[in-house]
Amino acid sequence: MFAFLSKQGRQRTKAARGLYATVMVASRNPAFFSVYNVPDTVEGRFEVLAMHGGVLVNRLSSPEMGREGVKLAQAFFDVMFRDLDWSLREMGIGDLGVPRRVKKMMSAFKGRAVAYDEALKSGAGDVKHALIRNMYGMAQEISSSKLDMMVSYMQECAKKLADVKLADFQQGKVILPELKLPEELDKNTKEECEENGSKEAA
Repeated sequence: MFAFLSKQGRQRTKAARGLYATVMVASRNPAFFSVYNVPDTVEGRFEVLAMHGGVLVNRLSSPEMGREGVKLAQAFFDVMFRDLDWSLREMGIGDLGVPRRVKKMMSAFKGRAVAYDEALKSGAGDVKHALIRNMYGMAQEISSSKLDMMVSYMQECAKKLADVKLADFQQGKVILPELKLPEELDKNTKEECEENGSKEAA
C-alpha cells in the first residue's frame, strides 16, 4: 500500500514539475516588463509568476477536479516554492533570511490566488482592480489600454485552463495563451519582443 502511495506521489510531483515549467516559461516573457510595465524586479517577477500560478492552482482546486486536483495543486505549490527557495539562495540571500522570505511569498501567493479567483468570477472590472493592487502595486505607470489587454490575457488564461481535463493536468500537459502585444508598438519593437520571448521558451 505504501509503495503504491509513493508511486502516486512521484507521478504527481513529476506532473507538477511539468506544469510549473510551463508557468515559468510564460512568466519569463520579457514583454511583461518591457511592454506592460511590470517592474523588472524580484517582486515584479514574482507577481507575474503568482498570476499564472494562481490561475492554475485555482483551476486544479475547483470542485470538478475533485481530491486529485487538490493534491496536484498542492504538489504544484510545493514544487514552485522549492524552486523559489533555491533561487533566493542562488541570489545570495543568507540561510537565515530565506525561510522568512519564502514564508512571506507563500502567504502572498495564497492571497493573490484567492483575489484573482474572486475577481475572475466577478468580471473584468474586478480583475483590473486586482491587477492594480498586486501586479502593478509598485509600478510607476501603466496605460489604460495596456491594463485592459492584461485583464484580457488573464481572463484568457483562466478560460484556456478551464478547458483542460484532470487527466491532462496529471500528465503535466497544459498550454497557456500567447501574450499579445499592443498594436501601437512599432514593428521593430514587436519583432524584438517576439524574438526575446522565443529565446525564453527555448
